[in-house]
Amino acid sequence: MRVVLGGTFDVLHDGHEALLGAAFTLKPERVVIGLTTDRFARATRSRVNPYPVRLRNLRRFLRRHRWSRAVIEAIDDPYGPADDLPDLDAIVVSREREGVAAALNEARRERGLRPLEVHAVPMVLAQDGLPVASRRIRSGLIDRHGVRLIPVRVRVGTDNPVKVRAVRLVFEGLRIRAVVRAVHVKSQVPEQPRGHDAVRGAIVRAEAALTDADFGVGIEAGLIWNDVLRDFFDVQYCGVVDRAGRITIGHGPGFVYPQAVIDRVKAGQTVGAAMAALSGVRNIGSKHGAIGFLTRRRLDRDRLTEAAVLMAMVPRIRQDLYAR
Repeated sequence: MRVVLGGTFDVLHDGHEALLGAAFTLKPERVVIGLTTDRFARATRSRVNPYPVRLRNLRRFLRRHRWSRAVIEAIDDPYGPADDLPDLDAIVVSREREGVAAALNEARRERGLRPLEVHAVPMVLAQDGLPVASRRIRSGLIDRHGVRLIPVRVRVGTDNPVKVRAVRLVFEGLRIRAVVRAVHVKSQVPEQPRGHDAVRGAIVRAEAALTDADFGVGIEAGLIWNDVLRDFFDVQYCGVVDRAGRITIGHGPGFVYPQAVIDRVKAGQTVGAAMAALSGVRNIGSKHGAIGFLTRRRLDRDRLTEAAVLMAMVPRIRQDLYAR
C-alpha cells in the first residue's frame, strides 16, 4: 500500500503525531508526505517557519519515531501530487479535511485515476476542548501536547457556592489551570426537577453559562424514578460544554429519600424545603446538603457534586478514547 498525506507541519505537536502515526499504522510500502511551500503556507497564515526549517524538523520527527519509508515532497496547492500519481492507494487526513479528500478523489476520477481510500483521523484536542494547532502554540495559549499555559475560563451556571467549589476542585484535581466563577442563569426546568428535567436543566445551565468562556458548566439534581425498585432516586447531573459546542454529561451517586420527604414533594414542596423541615437546617442545599444529613456527614454535598462534575469530565480526561 502507498499512502499520501500533506500539511504545513510548522510547529510539530501531538496532532501531527496522530496524523503521521495513522499513516504508518497502515504498514505502507511508502508514505508520500506533502510539505507546503512557504508561498502556499503564507496564503492562510501570517507567520510560519521557513520551508528548510520545517523540512529539517519533520525529518527529525520521523527519525525519532522510527517511521521510515517516507518521501517528502514540496506542495504548492491543496492536492500536491495526490491528484495525478496513479500508484497511490490511500490518503490520510484530519477529520476536518475530509471534504478536501472527497474533492481530491473527484479530481482523480476526472483524470481517469482510481479514487484513494480515505482514512480520517480525529483531531487531537487540547485541555480546553479545541484542537491542538501550531497557531495556538505560537500564541502561547497551549503547549505542543495541548496543555493550557493560560488558565481556562470556567463559568458555572448557578448561585450555589457548593457547585462552584466542586467544579474548582475537579479542575484542580485534573491539573487544569482554571478561573472558575458563578454566573446567574435560568434553568428553564421546574423548581423541583423530575426525570429528564434534571439532565435538561444541567445542559441548559451549561450552555447559558458559557458566553465567552472556555467551558460552561451546569449542575442540576432531580428525582429519577426507577421502575425496577419502584422508588425515586436523587441523582445530580452535570453538563460541560466547550467553545466548540461539544457537551459531555455525567452524574453522581444516587440515593433514596425517606418517605416523609417524598410525600411532601408529591404535595408540591421541593426536596430542599422538605429536607429543611425534616432536618431543621435552613438552606440545607447550600450547606452540607441532604446527603450530609442522611449519611451523618459521611458524605456531604460538596463531594457528591464533585463526583458528578468528574463524571462529566471523563470523556475529556481520556480524549484519546472518546475521539469522534
